Amino acid sequence: MNCKLEYILKHDCVSFDVFDTLVKRYVSSPADVFDIVELKYNKLHNVSNEKISGFKELRIKAEFEARKKMKEEVSLNEIYNCLEFNPAITEELKKLELKTEYEVCTPNKSIVYLFNECIRNGKKVIIASDMYLPEDTIRNILNHCGIIGYEKLYLSASIRKAKKTGRLFRYILDKENLAPYQLVHIGDSLKSDFIRPKMMGIHAMRVTCPKMKVDNEYYLSLLNNIIDYTCQSKEDYWKYIGYRCLGPLLWGYTHWLIENFQKEKLNRIYFFARDGFIMKRAFDIVNKDESLKSYYLEVSRRSLRVPILWNDPSFINLLTMLSPSKRISLKSIFDGVGLNIIDHIALVRKYGYDLNSYFYRNTILEENRLMLLYNELQNEIILNSKKEFILMCEYMKQMHVEGRFAVVDIGWSGGMQRFLQKSLGIIGIENEILGYYTGVADYYKRNMNDGKLSLHGYLFDFYNNVNSVDKRSPFVGLYETLFLEQKGSVKNYIRDKNEWLVAERYDYEYQMNGELQEEYYIVEKIQSAALDFINDIEAIEFVKYIPFTPDVLFANLKAVGLSPSRKDLKMLAKFRFFDEGETFSLVSSKSFIYYVFNPRCLKNDLLSSKWKIGFLKCLLKIPFPYFKLYKILKNRN
Repeated sequence: MNCKLEYILKHDCVSFDVFDTLVKRYVSSPADVFDIVELKYNKLHNVSNEKISGFKELRIKAEFEARKKMKEEVSLNEIYNCLEFNPAITEELKKLELKTEYEVCTPNKSIVYLFNECIRNGKKVIIASDMYLPEDTIRNILNHCGIIGYEKLYLSASIRKAKKTGRLFRYILDKENLAPYQLVHIGDSLKSDFIRPKMMGIHAMRVTCPKMKVDNEYYLSLLNNIIDYTCQSKEDYWKYIGYRCLGPLLWGYTHWLIENFQKEKLNRIYFFARDGFIMKRAFDIVNKDESLKSYYLEVSRRSLRVPILWNDPSFINLLTMLSPSKRISLKSIFDGVGLNIIDHIALVRKYGYDLNSYFYRNTILEENRLMLLYNELQNEIILNSKKEFILMCEYMKQMHVEGRFAVVDIGWSGGMQRFLQKSLGIIGIENEILGYYTGVADYYKRNMNDGKLSLHGYLFDFYNNVNSVDKRSPFVGLYETLFLEQKGSVKNYIRDKNEWLVAERYDYEYQMNGELQEEYYIVEKIQSAALDFINDIEAIEFVKYIPFTPDVLFANLKAVGLSPSRKDLKMLAKFRFFDEGETFSLVSSKSFIYYVFNPRCLKNDLLSSKWKIGFLKCLLKIPFPYFKLYKILKNRN
């Protein structure tokens, strides 16, 4: 950069090109602007017989026809005169194109730095562009991008002379009273900005502004252009993960929530702790509808499950309340009923178990010793449940949880919604709860025993569509970790010194002996960057017209989950995950040789892994279709 600047400052006058030099567009191709124009027009005219189609092709054809009539350069008006729409539609489309061009532009910071340094060093700075847009539009774009202080703007559409023919450069030399060697021009076009001025004796520097890669989906390409142009912290792995992967998903989910709340005329929304904390922060950034009142409800599976166990303390009912994993630990059973296994170690040993005992879900009801152990605990389970029920219900009344309202959480089967609905029903509080989740899994039916639930999923929704695909199951632990609040899980409810009901929290998993662990700061970084993305994209006007689908906004996170790079595995594999009283590493695979001699351990470790694709890739360490392998293994278990 300094070497370039030193060379540039040797000249009396410095000329800069505009597009792909001083200014970049979020879109991959200038013609992509026409797609956005069509989207805008059709959204403004949301009646089928007023909509247009194929505008991009028509606009490209019109420009081609206009250029055939002109020798040097065309104006935007001349292009639109070749469009076959009635005058009113033509004028509206032209205004939309001008507005969209303004909105899709962002400064190319490295070149703007050179531009500003030239001005700071007292150089004469001009701008020269081959462009059909009107001069006032170009000036507005430059101002919008913070590009000010230049002396003159030379625009081919205004002067009717182009750089590509050399006539605009001759015009500039004349007007500025310069010899060719006194001018240095900086631009991106090989022919217009480099070869042509060089042929005329003008010094030239070509900007190698990287063209954004075009992904298989147009909208994913656009999304990643926006990310790459706006992200300020690509060098920080955790912030980039938050900005690129969590941010888009969280942003799309928030807009989906708002659309559904408005459609259903819901005005009270309760975000469930802990995953709902980052969701509520995102919601508060995006929501502009003052009628939507959001609240943070400090609840957990444990704080809602334990208080209703007295109503049906059977082991079969408990199974519907625990995590749906195929392997169930004894620890998670004790955690599920609100008891500490350490306090009952004698009873555990009496039946021949220990702290590491586990069972397979499909045969657990055949474990006679376990059933006997559970029967011995039932009186204690019921007494503790009734005690917690009283305080939990009082907390709900205190938070005015009643009537018709929405609850928001990460998902997956509506268990907490079921527990809450059951509790309110027992104490006679009328309620109609609509649940909104990032996904509703196929095992939601286990929560329908206590009455029908209203469930809605963003990424996938088996409740409303039996053909849905569970997109997060191969990396559920990684997915859930991104949403974690930086506080411990809610245990139950206690009275404070003012007799107010407050949530009693467990110790935060990522705090040990009073010291915050590395994971705390990592999650904080990821979530902070995700909110930065939401703030940044909300400030880009044209984005609100782009029909980003959930799949597009999930694509970057899905790519990490299903096709992690070596760096992804190195950074994420040892991340600890906590669930139902147990601690796991996202990936905790041993060596391939170890599993050759201990094949049973392979099955147990794979089932315990909360990022199974990562587990398999860490184990085999070779290029392989790991997602296909995961599906084969899943179907066999």
